[in-house]
Amino acid sequence: MTKIFTMPDIGEGMAEGEIANWLVKVGDVLEPESEVAEVQNDKLLQEILSPFGGQVTKLFVDAGTVVKVGEPLIEFDGDGSGDSVAVETPAVEEVPAEPVAAPVTENVAPTAEPTGTTGVQTNGNGTVMAMPAVRQYARQNNVDLTTIVPTGRHGHITMQDVQNPTAAAPAVTETPVVESMATVNVANDTPVTPTAPVVDGQGQYRETMSPMRKAIANNMVHQTTTIPHVTLMDEVDVTKLVAHRAAFKELMAKEDIKLTYLPYIAKALAAVANRFPMLNAHADMATNEVVFNENVNLGIAVSVPDGLVVPSINNAQGKSIKTMAVEIADLASRARDNKLKPGEMGNSTISISNIGSAGGGFFTPVINTNEAAILGVGRIYEAPTVNAEGEIVVGQMLRLSLSFDHRLIDGVMAQQAMNMLKSMLADPAMMLMEV
Repeated sequence: MTKIFTMPDIGEGMAEGEIANWLVKVGDVLEPESEVAEVQNDKLLQEILSPFGGQVTKLFVDAGTVVKVGEPLIEFDGDGSGDSVAVETPAVEEVPAEPVAAPVTENVAPTAEPTGTTGVQTNGNGTVMAMPAVRQYARQNNVDLTTIVPTGRHGHITMQDVQNPTAAAPAVTETPVVESMATVNVANDTPVTPTAPVVDGQGQYRETMSPMRKAIANNMVHQTTTIPHVTLMDEVDVTKLVAHRAAFKELMAKEDIKLTYLPYIAKALAAVANRFPMLNAHADMATNEVVFNENVNLGIAVSVPDGLVVPSINNAQGKSIKTMAVEIADLASRARDNKLKPGEMGNSTISISNIGSAGGGFFTPVINTNEAAILGVGRIYEAPTVNAEGEIVVGQMLRLSLSFDHRLIDGVMAQQAMNMLKSMLADPAMMLMEV
């Protein structure tokens, strides 16, 4: 009995995903619920499981292919269980392939084995297993992925592997078999798809957008053309905040908690959003209604190799600075390791975008879907300021940029919210008055 496993919807209404790595190859015999591939959608990398088992007789697409939900991925032959995405095919007619890239495996002698090892694991088709973002980084930095020793799950190469040259191992060229995996035999004149970007006569080259970058591009166009943005820019003296963090930094470190300035800002913004419900809402123009949120789900923008993700701290209005620090560190770490769960993204009600760590100042952050405001955070810098006694002193200044939806929020309300935010950042003791 032949069964076809199709691309599943792994959450958040996914329409398509990229097969980042195959974890199986033709000929493998699998048990039901086995991991078969790593799929990259517009938000995260996730392993998918086949609901049934049997022998893998066909992989319908190569790694790196974008596949729509419901399209075929794997053909099984066997008595595997599972019925959610299976179809029976009594006979499969083989259609002659068009003259495109020949599979690398056809050029590798099946009876020969390499006499050495490079430490590089492939997906069974001679393809090194690595995320598209890792491949792009490697190309930009002239790194040969075939020389990298993988440390990721199932033998795929991580960004850290590429960035750490000490992890590299020389490629073995002792036998013709290994060479044929890296340089495909083209004696049959079959065109081979190039692995490097195609450069035209003008010194330009093109690359297909990753699913994440494509989603970001579409979202940016949608958000900036449907939401009338206004960005309010202000700055605040955070000298007391800097001193407060310095006093508690070592204490938190004893509990393995990294105390940065972001948890303070997150705590303050959650209190502001709780006090000003319109900042924690969004407009539904289909019904001409304002959708208010009872809880503050605070989105934290995290930069990842291929773009940006925004996991959220749910019910942030009732959490302490310490709890914020723990959750921010955890979310950021798992975001960079592609280990976020679908339910941890896409439900934020107001967000923070921090470019201070990159040395940024004022900017115009773009409001996220189903939100009405986003706070942009710049760096803390020294500047002359006037203290309560009228003296000119050196202060620690923080630049803030609050983008808001002008359909819902007027300038006066935005400034009032900014003033409350500034008062808490200027004196962290004010945060003790907030739930």
